[in-house]
Amino acid sequence: MNFKPLIILLFALVALEYTVSASEGFYENLYDEANQAYKAGEYDSAKVLYSEIVQNGMVSSELFYNLGNTYFKQGQIPEAILYFERALKIAPDDEDARYNLSIANTYISDKITPVENVFLADWWNALVFAFSVTTWSIIFIALLFLSASLFTLFSASNNRKMKQLGLIGGIIVISIAIATLLLTNSAFNQLNTKQAIVFAPSITVKSEPGINATDQFVIHEGLKVEILATEGDWTRIRLDDGNSGWLQNQSIEQI
Repeated sequence: MNFKPLIILLFALVALEYTVSASEGFYENLYDEANQAYKAGEYDSAKVLYSEIVQNGMVSSELFYNLGNTYFKQGQIPEAILYFERALKIAPDDEDARYNLSIANTYISDKITPVENVFLADWWNALVFAFSVTTWSIIFIALLFLSASLFTLFSASNNRKMKQLGLIGGIIVISIAIATLLLTNSAFNQLNTKQAIVFAPSITVKSEPGINATDQFVIHEGLKVEILATEGDWTRIRLDDGNSGWLQNQSIEQI
């Protein structure tokens, strides 16, 4: 039997693992250097180091949060908002990122009043953002297992009280599991909603995708918008107050 291909494959796997480990170690050291530069007030150096990590495909809420803080320290508000929003995409329950985002948003000139939600909608949204999609999914799976155990207790037990516990408990838990599934779906939809931050100091939103289209309204840098559609060099956006229109792609950066 020829073991040569197997040996080559084994060495290739070992080499790959070594390369990945070395790469991870390199970026961990780079991250530590960036943190030290930030603590020393060397924000230009910190920004360069954090950005290098991001440009090489590294993603984490802590990395985005730190980069957002670095931009904020330098007064670059749209960039700070962008990275705080990216941090919250990964970790929606990150209170520090949410707080710093709220501070950064006070520096933008556009104060958009959102479409008013009913109380239950606000309450539901607060629950959705309480955990990430992954956490909601784990809770849902755990509740399914618990409900299955309770229904098994109902069907297998000969004790009347235990059967009642299994039936009533199973119904309650499966009801909570269904609600959790809906929350998971809402969190997933929120995560996959395309949003962007305006980077142009001032931009006129058009009624149609074209320079000669009718002017709708003017927005400014730092504002978060929802992306509805794209057509060539133009993107249709919607504001929290429901107003919508078209602007050029280069004026925004997707979260």
